[in-house]
Amino acid sequence: MENFLPIPKGLSYEAAAMATDAVNTNWHCMKERARINPHDNVLLIGAGGGVGIHGVQVAKAFGARVIAMDVSDEKLELAKKWGADEVVHVKRETDLVAAVKKLTDGRGVDAAIDYVGHAQTFQVAYDSLTTSGRAVVIGVGKGDIHIPTRPLMLTERIVTGSRHSTRTELIETMEVMARGLIQPVIGMRKHFTEVESIFDAIVDEKLLGRGALTYE
Repeated sequence: MENFLPIPKGLSYEAAAMATDAVNTNWHCMKERARINPHDNVLLIGAGGGVGIHGVQVAKAFGARVIAMDVSDEKLELAKKWGADEVVHVKRETDLVAAVKKLTDGRGVDAAIDYVGHAQTFQVAYDSLTTSGRAVVIGVGKGDIHIPTRPLMLTERIVTGSRHSTRTELIETMEVMARGLIQPVIGMRKHFTEVESIFDAIVDEKLLGRGALTYE
């Protein structure tokens, strides 16, 4: 029973479900791993995905300036809807790092969060950092990362992963959501007997936000 938590007044079951996963994962990442501060420039790679879109809101709640990066107009429009300050379209830029640097007056970002987790996306995250910037891998993708040690030492950049969260952070997350500061982004609602349709939408990259299953 020690792992059960009451849902705060005013928080729906759907919102509570999102709190335990998409929102809380971001809360831990940005609070403890990326250590977001007000006015930080933060790059979110894969910002239009189910976890990334909630990351946009969490980063804004921490007072950051958010640069959203993704592969489609639909996902980037969704990111802007939920607070992204700038967007970078992966398929329309020949040099993604240069595009990010241009949006930060050549400085680079204070933190970059990779929701994709591929070797290529991590490299963009790492190369987009300013001095003492933090790169956080939150997605599970493919490939190995390689970091030259001398530039790492000279720039004092930090590279880390972020897996999930703590009980205390979940309490914080639900309280913030109950106050309406972060909203669940639900792209599909289906009865649990139609769960395959949600998986199909994920595979076809047609699901914007998270999918929600109901039992009623």
